[in-house]
Amino acid sequence: MIQWVVYLFAYMAAGMSLKLGDDLLDELNYPSLAWFPLGASGVLFGLLMVQSEWDLVLLTAIVVGVLLSGKVNRREFIIGFAAMGIILVVIGIPEITGILDWLALLIMLFMASVLDEKGNDWTDESVSPRASKFFKYRFTLKVSALLLAIPWPGFFLVAIGLWVFDAGYEAVGWLTQRLSVTAQ
Repeated sequence: MIQWVVYLFAYMAAGMSLKLGDDLLDELNYPSLAWFPLGASGVLFGLLMVQSEWDLVLLTAIVVGVLLSGKVNRREFIIGFAAMGIILVVIGIPEITGILDWLALLIMLFMASVLDEKGNDWTDESVSPRASKFFKYRFTLKVSALLLAIPWPGFFLVAIGLWVFDAGYEAVGWLTQRLSVTAQ
């Protein structure tokens, strides 16, 4: 039981540190402080990726989606990718038991991620408030992850991890927003 708590806490901490680093860059304008949380996020991503083929596929889909969407636009992100890469090289990637299943899952998660990004860009809150909220909080990927746990039951805990990751990410975003409003 304690192992699951630590595991899910790692997902939450990964989301929190990623959002903190991102907000230090974009919202709070303290790029020199962003190195630490982005490095911590990279370490957590790497440690989670080596846990199982399921963690590896989810986090690979997220990393590829973020890279291809152009969201990695500042040099401070390099430390996270370096930390992740070092951990993957030192510890090694987990065994992938079915490469075709793994690739199918990667493609589906990536497509859900892209749909969330595009939907967030395309929706207009005044025209469709529900759709706007759905894409703003990236529910396509989160719901898809839960549904993909039906044919791949080993993916279920990782799907829960994604929801916990996003809860940490959104909590820090909410806190950053409150702090920046209070500081003005």
